[in-house]
Amino acid sequence: MLEKGHVAQVQKTADDFYLEQTKKKLVKRPEKLNEKPSELPAIEVIAPGGSYNPDFFSHQALLQEAHEVEVKKLKAEERLEKQLAVNRQELATEETTFKEQIQGLLDEDEEGEDMTEEMTEDVEDTGVVPSAQQEKKTEKQRKKEKADKKKEQQKVAERKVTSKRQQLFQLRSIQSELKKREQRTCLRQSQRKARQLARKTQPHRLGRLKFQTPDLEVQLSDELAGSLRRLKPEGSVLMDRFRSFQKRNMIEPRERAKFKRKYKLKYVEKRAFKAVT
Repeated sequence: MLEKGHVAQVQKTADDFYLEQTKKKLVKRPEKLNEKPSELPAIEVIAPGGSYNPDFFSHQALLQEAHEVEVKKLKAEERLEKQLAVNRQELATEETTFKEQIQGLLDEDEEGEDMTEEMTEDVEDTGVVPSAQQEKKTEKQRKKEKADKKKEQQKVAERKVTSKRQQLFQLRSIQSELKKREQRTCLRQSQRKARQLARKTQPHRLGRLKFQTPDLEVQLSDELAGSLRRLKPEGSVLMDRFRSFQKRNMIEPRERAKFKRKYKLKYVEKRAFKAVT
């Protein structure tokens, strides 16, 4: 006879199999899907200077911020123009191209002449052509080299022993070095965490295009309405929501699709009105 525990286990496996086959078993949701793609709020509150009747100092601070953004854009454009600018002094001319073409030929001729002169001088000085083969060492030279090599190995071993002895007396310095290493690792970990937190509030690159932060909507001092009755509506709520989705990594940045006709327009003359359409 089957025991009660074994029967319960068989029943449980059967229930699991039945639930899997009937698609009624709840699938465990991955924890990553519960995380928000960005820590930014859904609706960002505008700065106090963007009000219809702002304070003087807050409005000036917002104007200064917009000014700094425009200055950065101008500097980036100037930097790009400098990088793409062509220096006319470095442009190739017929003379420079001709010099470059004959440069290698002249160098080869000079090197060949120098080599022949050196060979002739060596032959004249010695009177004997230098042989390519090395002379064989005598037994005395081999023994001397072997003894020198052995002495060098002994010196290296002695240095290792002395260095190990010195390390025993350097425990305090080693401990301080270990503490410094721990501090550096803690600093790196904190910096890494700070970068990760900052990355959660930044727009990611989800597609081909990169998210471009929209310009600040700022009114000049003479454009301020002063009251809600005289306030002119600006911007679009739909575009603001769309950009908010892009900034919060919910959809990828997009650009308006360009309309392209598949077939060319065909002009037909109608008989009723005799007009070309």
